This record gives sequence, structure tokens and C-alpha cells, in this order.
Amino acid sequence: MKRTISLLMALVLLLGLAACGRQPEEVKAWSRSGSFSDENENVLSISWTEEGTEPGWYVWAALDETMAGAVLPQEGSSLHGALKDWDTQEEVFTVTVSEEGEDGLLLQVEGGGSYHMKPLPEPKIFVSVNTEGMGNVAAAEGEETPEVDPEYPFQSHQFNLAEPVTYTFLAWPRTGYLFVKWQKDGQDFSYDAQITVELTDSADFVAVFEEDPDWQNPVMNFVGNYQSGRARATVECWDKDEAWITIEWSGSAWELARWLIAGKLDTETLTIPYEGCSKYNVTYDDNGEVKNEEQVYGDGTGTIVFHDGGFTWHEDQSEYGQDLEFEWVPVEESETIGMANPWRVITEDEIQNFFAQPFTVPEGAENVEWSVMESADSNPLLQLSFDLDGQHYTARMQATDDAEADISGMNYAWADEMERSLQNWAEGKLTAKCFRFVGGNEYDADLCTWFDAETGISYAVGVTAEDLDGFDLLAIAEQMCPQE
Repeated sequence: MKRTISLLMALVLLLGLAACGRQPEEVKAWSRSGSFSDENENVLSISWTEEGTEPGWYVWAALDETMAGAVLPQEGSSLHGALKDWDTQEEVFTVTVSEEGEDGLLLQVEGGGSYHMKPLPEPKIFVSVNTEGMGNVAAAEGEETPEVDPEYPFQSHQFNLAEPVTYTFLAWPRTGYLFVKWQKDGQDFSYDAQITVELTDSADFVAVFEEDPDWQNPVMNFVGNYQSGRARATVECWDKDEAWITIEWSGSAWELARWLIAGKLDTETLTIPYEGCSKYNVTYDDNGEVKNEEQVYGDGTGTIVFHDGGFTWHEDQSEYGQDLEFEWVPVEESETIGMANPWRVITEDEIQNFFAQPFTVPEGAENVEWSVMESADSNPLLQLSFDLDGQHYTARMQATDDAEADISGMNYAWADEMERSLQNWAEGKLTAKCFRFVGGNEYDADLCTWFDAETGISYAVGVTAEDLDGFDLLAIAEQMCPQE
């Protein structure tokens, strides 16, 4: 009996020693990378990245309209970990990615489903769709008319295709512009705004737009000054189809509230719905100089509704809870502001009738237009407008003999001001005043003004855009120095 027990113990000991000496099976390195999708068009992408604290496999997934990604560690023969939301960087789900079949992947979501992914074919056809001039493009697979989104339009598209596909492209201009033609690889392709093409080879399509010479901003019908008790308003045109409205309400001789409003006019209802309105409280000293200017808010919303002889103003954040009725104030003969457009478009040959040495148009500028405003009470005001690198500029010059004259026409509550030297002008003897307005969610504005004491000419150049952070308007002003 003792011998039997001894043999059993010896056998258990041998089995244990054998188990301790067995080497674990080697785990092979992860190797399946690229783009994958399933039958429901969910997408999985795996790529090696050197970014971050440690290199690793970056896993990105678009599952049921949720996009998330992260660098995941390899655990055994799988990649495992939490993926973070594309926008908020919050962890949205935990996944395990493992090999499936000869070339596929299995994506398993904890507490969710499983996705069987197959490799996406490598693209061989590369097609770009872009714009030249002020316009937008839309695209749809097949022969259906593409949907357009006026609020968030596209100026370009890019398609990377594994095989030939038929697409329909639609070009539509911005207000005040016209569609001209489609170009393909630099050659004229079609004069129809909507085209259906079979994309069999790589190509570059460009929708070309030009300014409509017959267009007039409908806001011109309402330009002028308005009054409502102790409140006054000024309505001006801005860009091709927008209005710029300044409303001021005087609390006393030393203080006022000012609202700066911008928006597009609905020509059917004569309504300007707006958002991003800025309100300021302004105080003055005994000499009438601005003592303090404090922003109350920058996200005001409301409406301006025009009617015969005036408009109704509704401000959602009004402290009084009621609308204001403004009446149009007739322009005195001595005033230059009127209901008609005071600007007259001129040719380059006509410029010499007003200035022997006008601005130099910057190299690469597009949609260049010269105009002049003439008045019996002042010298001609010359204006140059142009587009450059996606920005729209307006430059003006006028003989004023006044170093403090403001000819810009840009009525903003400037937050920043500095003086800088103009190197290319008058051998570096001129100093420009540079201003910036930060409009929060709407737009920013930059302005440079300067005065040449020897000639008595005042100059100004301005630009507005959604974001001017890091932009240097003075560099544009340097390029516009008149040629001798």
C-alpha cells in the first residue's frame, strides 16, 4: 500500500515538473492594419503611430454614427482598450479587436455587439472638386441632384475610389455672384451648373464663379439713419447681401448703450434675423471723450423687421421686454448719406482722373474692383476691393489734409490698437495705426489706417473673416504702396 502511494506521489511530482518546464506559446506581433468595413458601412481603421508618449496601434472606429479612437495595447493576440469620442475625448466604449478569417477583423464592444470587418479595397482613382471665385459645390453618388446646405456649404470635395463610380456635382454661387463653367484638369468641361460624370480616372474638377455686375445688395433700399425716442440707429450695407446695423440708446450726456448687429435680409419678409450681437456700455468724460467701453454680452439674438418709413427692433435679451419702433430720418442736403448707392464703379483708365499714384494691387488678387464716391463737400474717395487667399479686402484713399480722418467706413468697437511702421511707404517714414475687433462666434475684423503729411492723403485697408488669429494685415498694406 505504501509503495502504491509512493508511486502516485512520484507521478504527480513528475507531471508537475513537466508542467513547470513547458514554455508558453509565443504571441505573434499584430500585423493587420488598414481600413475595414462591414455590410452596414461601419468602419474600422488600424494604423501604427509614433505620436504620443509611446508608439502603438491607433484604432479608430465609426460605429452607428459614433466616431471614436485611441492607441490600444496588444493583449495576447488582440488589441484591447477604451476608445475616446472624436470631439469630446471622453471614453465612449471598450473594444477588443482580433483577427478573423484570412484577412478580416472581429470588433467586439463590451456591453454591445460584434462587428465582422473586411478590408476596404485600396483606392486607385483620386478626384478633387474645388471652386474658383465665390461659390459652393455639392456632390452625390449616382445621378440624383445633390442636397445643398446653405448654412454649412462646401467649397471642395475629395474622393478616393477603388473602382469607377458615377457622381453628380452641383455648383451654386454665393449671393452677388454667377456660375460660369466647370473645368476638368484645367480645361473647360461644361457650362451646366449640374453635371453627372463617371469617375474612371483621377481628375481635378473646378467650379468657376464670377461677380454679377448687375447685383445690388437689397439692403441698399434701407440704408440711412433712424430714430426712436432717445435711441438712434444707422443701417449700412455689408458685403454682397448683408446689413450692418448700429443702435445707440443714450441714458444721459455721459453714457449710452450700443448694439452692433450684422445679418442677412430676407427679401420676402423684409426681416433680418441675427445672432452674435454685441452690446456695449460706453461712458464719457466731461470733454466728450470715451472714458470706458465695457462689453455686456456678445451673443445677442433678435430681429429687425423693415416696414414703410422705418423698422421694428426685437432684441431677445432686452431689459424692457418690448420692441422698439424706429422711424427713418430724412437726410439733410448737407449730408452725404442717402438711399442710393454713393459708389460708382470705374475702370483702371479712369483712376488717373482722381489719383496719379493709386494703390498697387497685390500679386495674386482676384475679383479686383475700383470704385469712387464723389461729393460736393469733400474730395473724391477712391476704393479698391479684391479677394486674396480666401479673404476679402477693402482699401480706400482720399485727400483729407487731416491726420485723424477716418475714411475706412468700418464702425467697430475696436478692442486692440497699436502703431507700426510702414517700411515700403515714404522710405519708412509713415506710421500705421492697426486695430482689431474680435466678434466671438461670428467674425473678426482688422483695420490699418495711415496718413501721409507730405501729400495730405489718408489711407485705410480693412478685412473681415471668421478667424483672424495670427493674421497680419500690415503685410497686405505693405504690398499696396503706389509705384513711382
